[in-house]
Amino acid sequence: MRRRALLASPMILAAVPRQAAARGTIELVTADHRPYAMAQGPEPGLVLTLAAELFRMLGLRVVFRFMPWPEAELRAASTPGLAIAPIARTPAREARFLWAVALFDDPNGFATLHSRPPNTLDEARGLPRIAVIEGSLHEAYLHERGFINLVAQPGHVQALGAMRARDVSTWFCETPRLRAHLGPFAQLGRSIFSNPVWLALNRDTTDIPLAELRDGLFALEADGSLDLMLRPFLGPGA
Repeated sequence: MRRRALLASPMILAAVPRQAAARGTIELVTADHRPYAMAQGPEPGLVLTLAAELFRMLGLRVVFRFMPWPEAELRAASTPGLAIAPIARTPAREARFLWAVALFDDPNGFATLHSRPPNTLDEARGLPRIAVIEGSLHEAYLHERGFINLVAQPGHVQALGAMRARDVSTWFCETPRLRAHLGPFAQLGRSIFSNPVWLALNRDTTDIPLAELRDGLFALEADGSLDLMLRPFLGPGA
């Protein structure tokens, strides 16, 4: 999906206050996480493309800075004026950022390569081995629900290898990430839960009008641009 497909109407752009435009650019820190944020390739990824369009509607050009995620989160929390995405809203992070706009609801579920994927937690309980990323919300989510058949993987490369080698039966993760890593042979189950993907700002940022950012997202929803962008990643009904 090319960024030029996400264009607000001239009437909407004319209505946006220009108090943010004086700075000209905004720095957005992130990590390389396909398909949300990608350091290499013709497009920066789903979330970064959407964030760039919302800031463009305020008259701002975005400069993306890629770094390890812990460094990105620390930098955004400590440097006024910075943006960060994609980020999940958690109790530990709540007071550290301005939660600018919830971009979309991200589905999470199971995927397989060689068999039908589970569509419910009850179906997944009967499987011998489930891949999760170590320390992820998916590992915590299943642990909290009594799952003992989890195989924690250090990263997505290892999880993909375990799937291809049939060392695990299924992988539990965000659906767009599963589709991006497993490719066209992925069989995706129904969403087990969804959580908002946020664009956030340093809490001391005062020159970015949050209401106008949110209005920009509403405009993209209204003219169908957001649906066109999300559908290839989230599937029908996004």
